[in-house]
Amino acid sequence: MIGLLRYWWNREERERERNKEVFERTNNFLDLQLLREQRQKESSSSNLDIDNSEGEEPDDKFCSSRQGVITSLTMNGGVIDKYIIFNGQASDHIYHQLVVGSVVEYLGYKKGKEDSLKVVKILKTIEQNWGEEITDSTISQAMEDLKLEDSTYFKTQERTIHGIVIGRQTSTIELETSSGCQQFDLENVEMTFVPKKGDMVTLECAVQLDDGYLDKQGEILQLLKLFPTRILSNEKRRVERCFPEFAVLDNNAYLLRENFPSGTDLHMGDYVLVDLIECNYSKFTLRAIKATPQESSFLRIKKEKTYCDDRAVIITGATRFITTELWVKQKVTVKVQNNTYRKLELLEVQLDHGHTSQMSVIEPIGKTSIAVDGSLLVILEVEARCIGEWSEKYTLDFNNFKVVRFFKIIACDTQKQADEAELRLVAAESFVASGRSEKQRNRSYARQVWNKTLDVVSGESIYAGRRFVVTHIGGFEVPESLRNAYLKDWRQSEMFDELERLYPCSTESLCMANYVQRFRFFLHLEEIELFISIRNFDRDRAHMERDGEYLSLTIENLAERRPSLVVGDCVYATDPWKDDKKTYSGIIHKVLHDRVLLKFNSNFQASYNGQDYRLEFYFSRFCLRKQHHAINQVVTTMGEQFLFPTKVVKRDHPQLQVRLANGEDMYLFDTKLEWYNKSLNSIQKRAVFNILRGEATNLPYVIFGPPGTGKTVTLVEAVLQIVRNLPSCRILVATPSNSAADLITKRIIASKALVAGDFIRIVSQNVIEKELIPPELMPYCATLDICADGTAENTMLVTPSGLKLRCQWKFMGTHRLSIGTCATLGSFMQMSFPGGHFTHLFVDEAGQTTEPETLMPAAVLSKDRGRVILAGDPHQLEPIITSRYGSDCGFSISMLERLLNTRPYAKDLVGYPDSSGYNPLVLTKLLHNYRALPSVMATYSKLFYDDELIPVVSEEDSREVTLLAKVQPLLGTGMPRNHGVCFVGIKGLNLQDNDSPSWYNPLEARELYLMVLSLYRSGVTPDQIGILTPYTKQAKTLRGLFMVTDIVMPKIGSTEEFQGQERDIMLVSTVRSSETLLCKDAALALGFVRSRKRMNVAISRARALLVIYGNPHLLSVDDNWRHLITFCANNNAYFGCELPNSFLPDDNDNEDVASDNYEDCENYEKTLGF
Repeated sequence: MIGLLRYWWNREERERERNKEVFERTNNFLDLQLLREQRQKESSSSNLDIDNSEGEEPDDKFCSSRQGVITSLTMNGGVIDKYIIFNGQASDHIYHQLVVGSVVEYLGYKKGKEDSLKVVKILKTIEQNWGEEITDSTISQAMEDLKLEDSTYFKTQERTIHGIVIGRQTSTIELETSSGCQQFDLENVEMTFVPKKGDMVTLECAVQLDDGYLDKQGEILQLLKLFPTRILSNEKRRVERCFPEFAVLDNNAYLLRENFPSGTDLHMGDYVLVDLIECNYSKFTLRAIKATPQESSFLRIKKEKTYCDDRAVIITGATRFITTELWVKQKVTVKVQNNTYRKLELLEVQLDHGHTSQMSVIEPIGKTSIAVDGSLLVILEVEARCIGEWSEKYTLDFNNFKVVRFFKIIACDTQKQADEAELRLVAAESFVASGRSEKQRNRSYARQVWNKTLDVVSGESIYAGRRFVVTHIGGFEVPESLRNAYLKDWRQSEMFDELERLYPCSTESLCMANYVQRFRFFLHLEEIELFISIRNFDRDRAHMERDGEYLSLTIENLAERRPSLVVGDCVYATDPWKDDKKTYSGIIHKVLHDRVLLKFNSNFQASYNGQDYRLEFYFSRFCLRKQHHAINQVVTTMGEQFLFPTKVVKRDHPQLQVRLANGEDMYLFDTKLEWYNKSLNSIQKRAVFNILRGEATNLPYVIFGPPGTGKTVTLVEAVLQIVRNLPSCRILVATPSNSAADLITKRIIASKALVAGDFIRIVSQNVIEKELIPPELMPYCATLDICADGTAENTMLVTPSGLKLRCQWKFMGTHRLSIGTCATLGSFMQMSFPGGHFTHLFVDEAGQTTEPETLMPAAVLSKDRGRVILAGDPHQLEPIITSRYGSDCGFSISMLERLLNTRPYAKDLVGYPDSSGYNPLVLTKLLHNYRALPSVMATYSKLFYDDELIPVVSEEDSREVTLLAKVQPLLGTGMPRNHGVCFVGIKGLNLQDNDSPSWYNPLEARELYLMVLSLYRSGVTPDQIGILTPYTKQAKTLRGLFMVTDIVMPKIGSTEEFQGQERDIMLVSTVRSSETLLCKDAALALGFVRSRKRMNVAISRARALLVIYGNPHLLSVDDNWRHLITFCANNNAYFGCELPNSFLPDDNDNEDVASDNYEDCENYEKTLGF
């Protein structure tokens, strides 16, 4: 009983104490509120920069000094008040005084209420805690007591500070400024380059305003931007010294190896175009941060005779001979006038067909001189031997150049046919320009066609046009001033000068200010070039034949001609004999092997009876118009940070809360996720993990996939994981070609992760008409109907094969995954999808698409929800650009390649040593090569991928090494057992035929043919072999050898045809064996003698054996080919003709040059820290 009473008494006592404590806290709180209100009133009437009230935190940026308790310490920092983290930089001067429980005053800063507080500096220790027992309760009490302490708020401003980089760590940079040495965190800092020690830089910082300093500038709170103090762009510099890790340029500049273009070696005397920044490093005052080789001093090519147009001579006289009599000789005269300021010497007049020619030279015989302003009569004798039309070629061989001309011979049965032929040629001449070269004549003819005013009667379209669409695509016509400048018959250099004058943005660096204008200009150039090229199909006189409901037009070699005719292109037919110039437009409905099927206006279609018409061809502009529209759309919706990123800003919350355990197992919260592809390596899994988290704000993610590393496999896995774990997703997968889209579709089907209805393969009508859809994909394919909702009946049709035609947006929007080419998916821009409907865009083979092509599917994304993933390889084939000027100005650079030259995507081995130097938030470089034997992979790994690729194929017991052992004896003995790269040196002849500008090498073709026969005898099948050559004529020559002997041929194709493919054995014919016109080939990106990207594709297709046929004397002028030939020679894998005497081993080039000429190489390297 007494215990019970004591309990109740004590309980009442405890209640009284608790109530007293609550009362005191309430009073303290009210007092504090009164104090705050009073100080707020005082501060509102004060204009001081320093706000000494505790008050409410400002709405925007704020800086404050406040007190807190050290709750934990680490080796390099600690924690204040249990949640505010500070690093060693903030506490460096006072860290030795800090212990857990100490009360400190610190300067804190954050940009907004949503950001976390950053400790800029611990100012001083308020209260030490030596020897006292620290418990959670004492720390909590100390924190509670400090809540009554006032914080002092400071205003801030942005200020520019200059400094020099004196050190660099993974995520920090140390700078020497006027305030002394300071260290800055690089996270969220906007940068345009990778800083190095000694660079002179300018900092844009947020600084504290404090009246305690004379200039009111207190502590630097945050580094916002870091950029070079000065940039000198496009400076031409000479290479003075070469070392393994850097090169010395003239005028005290240097260039680091990592800033060389990949696969490029420099030599003494070379000239490079560089962007220079100021530095103070050793004896150097400038550092190159970007370099482009301009002129190479190593084994320069000697220029031989070149073919010339009539700039030097003017040729007039007969150009044709029309007769009804065979075997009757007739003399014709050609006048050659000297148009130079010196005497010319005509060595001879050459006939192309020799004794089989229907022409012979009467005068002059032998050498003849032509005086200044003088002329010479060339007398030719013509003898028609066959009925028909012939073109005879004759060449005027001067001392330093050659002039080629053609003479037309037409032999007819009757005089009426002869008169008609004369009329036809006269009519054709009205459209033939008097330009001075073939290109000039083509441009002039195109200008005449373009400028004609036509009364066109429209043909019958494939589908009825949709009058009502949600978004209309503008016309985006080529400006008349640009058209006239481009198509004028002046020299190319003059035309380029005029284009630069009209569009100065074309030579400027791409930026947000000129983004739309530059790409619109480039697209206009492409349209003009396409217009010129399609003129090759024009006919002066042609007739059509009836084919059911169509009119059929036969076109020779249609399948091989470029540009390709596609469904939707049209043909304008004009009667050349009538004064009424009414023009009828025929729409191409089908493209067959050697003919097209057309539909004209119904009256023309019904009345046509086989008459001859003049025909002009026109391509559909719709794809170009979509690209114009996409440029405008993406600039508006995605913004500058997406197109021109300068920093990586992490999202507040990742897209998916996934984590990767031990680099292998992935978890969504606590649920383990299964990999669809069980064979993914750790780097591929890391790439998928990074894509799923999607932590970078409004930045494309890049999968950098060298040959054989499985980038498409990685992309498919990422797509499937997003579909499974993000139910609200709507994904677009875009590719540059239909074959690439088909491959992804097949892999989606093979995964069995999605069923029909979850995904759709969108195709164009052209693909259907050409019957290019694999039968197994038909049930998953559909075409689009872009009409606005409710403006047309639902006419969707399902064919017996499962193909769905004319699908409206309501049907298309239900699929979680849509696959198609960039151009086809670009049609979504005209449909009724709401903003943010599509959440992800994956672009495969992004290195092969132009930037406007990439933007077509991206234009339907929103900035907030849309995420873009680009998969590709910037070191393989780039987009095909027909305009030389556009290509020279950078239109051939894909968005993928351009992004890799921006700061967030640039290689930085100091900042990201564990991911090949790339920021894993925005890029993953795949390294495991599953394609080739190590010896085959070694060359392109070293030349183009920093020697980082990791071979997966075993050189001990793999299928590839077994095959190599079987075929290696065919080449010779002495090679290592597992060596799979051979070079066969051949001094052949590169030739051209009259009817083709392409080159072929009969000797190389014969050797490849014999090699294939030997491989067949060894049990190798045709599908295991690939023959790659850069020239169409060489491919035709090789096919002819197999067809004549009726032997099954392997795949024979160009570099473009083998992009993305692989074979067990690859035979490469380089063709060119003469140095003449080699520089022209390099300028036009023909062949791969001096095209790094084409060479990379050529040598990276083989799994087990790569055999290259070529002339080492010619190929060795290029550093990359010289390295490959040396690699073969060092492994006893070089066969054929002798190597050139000037051939230098690649490994010793730079070292020999440097050591022979400069004795201070070691001093330089020590000075620069190498």
